[in-house]
Amino acid sequence: MAENEQVIANQEQIKANQEEIKRNQEEIKANQAKLDQILANQKTMQENQRQILDNQEKILSK
Repeated sequence: MAENEQVIANQEQIKANQEEIKRNQEEIKANQAKLDQILANQKTMQENQRQILDNQEKILSK
């Protein structure tokens, strides 16, 4: 009987672990989306900085 109880306890722990893994995977996916947005923002910032430098050069050359 104790063996059966241990098997049931193990199965419950496995189920809980699987649910935690699923939550962690969802969190990782959300974090990856945030990182992708950060990278896109950095690229936009670099493009904007290049444009600012170009504009400054045009102003100074007048």
